[in-house]
Amino acid sequence: MELFTAKNISLASLALVISFSMGPVSAEVEPEKITQQVTEEIAKEVTGEAGTVLLENVFDLEVAEKSPVAFQSLEQMDELLRLGMPALALRLLTQEQKNWPVYSNDWYAFERKHVSLLMAMDEWQQVIERSESLLKQANPEQQISVRISRWFSTQQVIARMRLGQAEAALAQLRNLLWNSSQTNSEVNDADIVALWRRLVIRAYLAMNADDDAQKALLRYQHDYSSNHQNLNLDWRLLQARSLLRTDRAEEVITLLVDSKSNISQALRLLAALRARPDHAELYAQEAQGYINELKLNRGEMWAYQYVLYQVYLKQDKLAEATQVMKNLLLLGEAYSVLGEEFAVSGDDLWALYITIGQQTGNRSKLLLGDDLAWYNKAYESQENNAVEALGLYAVLAFNAEDVARQQLAHREIVAILSKDKKGLELINQLYLHGTKISSLESLPSEVRYSLVDYALSKSDMKLAVRLMQSLQQPPKDQDQFFWAMRKARVLILEGAYENGEAVLANTISTTEAITEKQLDHFLQVIFDLQAVQRHQQVLTLLDSLKPEWMDDSIQRELFFWKAESYAGLEQYDRAAWSYLKSAQLADQVQADLWAQSARYKAAGVLVKAGLFDDAQVIYTRLLQVTSSASRKSAIRQELQQIRLLRNAEKNTSDEH
Repeated sequence: MELFTAKNISLASLALVISFSMGPVSAEVEPEKITQQVTEEIAKEVTGEAGTVLLENVFDLEVAEKSPVAFQSLEQMDELLRLGMPALALRLLTQEQKNWPVYSNDWYAFERKHVSLLMAMDEWQQVIERSESLLKQANPEQQISVRISRWFSTQQVIARMRLGQAEAALAQLRNLLWNSSQTNSEVNDADIVALWRRLVIRAYLAMNADDDAQKALLRYQHDYSSNHQNLNLDWRLLQARSLLRTDRAEEVITLLVDSKSNISQALRLLAALRARPDHAELYAQEAQGYINELKLNRGEMWAYQYVLYQVYLKQDKLAEATQVMKNLLLLGEAYSVLGEEFAVSGDDLWALYITIGQQTGNRSKLLLGDDLAWYNKAYESQENNAVEALGLYAVLAFNAEDVARQQLAHREIVAILSKDKKGLELINQLYLHGTKISSLESLPSEVRYSLVDYALSKSDMKLAVRLMQSLQQPPKDQDQFFWAMRKARVLILEGAYENGEAVLANTISTTEAITEKQLDHFLQVIFDLQAVQRHQQVLTLLDSLKPEWMDDSIQRELFFWKAESYAGLEQYDRAAWSYLKSAQLADQVQADLWAQSARYKAAGVLVKAGLFDDAQVIYTRLLQVTSSASRKSAIRQELQQIRLLRNAEKNTSDEH
């Protein structure tokens, strides 16, 4: 089965059309469902209704256009996706595409797959740039058909919307619609135009242009009243969103009353809550019933959780609302199933906590400015009422009379949230995904340490570097040396090699004594530098270690790692000498496994240096002390290789 080839490519993209604010593909999707992941699973996550998306095969790029060989190659890319390696799939796809004539049907199959992979990886800016490059270079109608050109243009529109560039997307859509109206009827596909017009409505909604969205909806309904396919669920959801934004909740209830989709049901419940708030408890029960079924995808779960959140707000049950808000934040950008206007952020959770804190303060007759009284009340509440304590600390965090007291409140907030199973992620949402926090430097170091842990747990090295560079001292329970090694390693993993090397050099120069554990951490970072071929810098750093720190065991290890870098620099003679020094230290007979390994490596670089006799001596002596049959076999193969190289060298010499 295929994922992004031909007809499925257009379906994949149209699945994304259902929500231009969709997040990356969920890691929760079962591997065997990858083939339909973008055509169905993304659609389900976004709209709850894969069936409506499958009607949108408007580009109709036939599978038959590709040769069997290309088809097989693209299937291999799908296999890598099933293994969770989209980046490798993308690299191999790029190499494979070079085997086909540019602008041929097979070449375009790979190009469409490339763009679809970028979309699945959330690389929206690259989607725009790659599509733009192709559209500029390919000669219209000779090197690229109208239909394929429209496919790439539509992907650009989706990407612009995903990046929040609704105005740019709208401008491109208007251009597409205008050009379409100027072409002959053969290529003026009504279904493609209908799709673009729905995207226009989405752009208006994203721009908060409610009047324009409503007018566009009415024109769309008038023009497609006889075409049931183009008045599908997607259109009804757009209409419901527009009606809700213009305070016409009763009309939404009527519009969606017979719809069975979960997203329709959630929108209907939201409309009912606005129209009939006295029945809020009934709507909460209905939403909770759907949630309890445990058959919902992320988008559907988010939609029903949002209904609960709105009910609790209507009922002034703020403690319950905070718990639901945390669930919504942890579900990420799944809000896109309903639309941008339903988005929530860390600011919403802050607002809830602050309101709870103010209400608690009023009940307890606390006066703003009497920070100690607020702290005492928060401390008393921590054990039995964490939400109340968080509320009181939130008031102090933004209203205490001096910065030190504000930072103390932030530390307490982080300490309470850290106890949650998803505490680090909630801390990240509160402090990095909103407008309440003006700068990282304004946060207490304890908060930034927690955010570093979160960034590293998500392999977000860019964020980790940004946070660690704002921290000059380690956490109280961490050694300064260990913290410096961690910082250097993060910098190197992010590609800031010189900054990481500077941290290493500064740490070594300012360290008076070093433990075996600290040296081990230092060497771990050295290995990272060797992995990225920073061999000269590695040699300089290893030479900076102070002689008084070295015993024979440490020296033995350092000679080995220096030899690795000399070999990386193709200085094979120095590498061989260093390997042999490593073998000799702490074992004069050079017979332990470390010495055998070092001697074996020395022989290998001697071969590369063309010193066959010396290499043969080492291999021969190793045969005498090695007990392992597999190692003896490997050594004999190396000796055979030396004989072959000698013969080749002799033949070359005879020819001259």
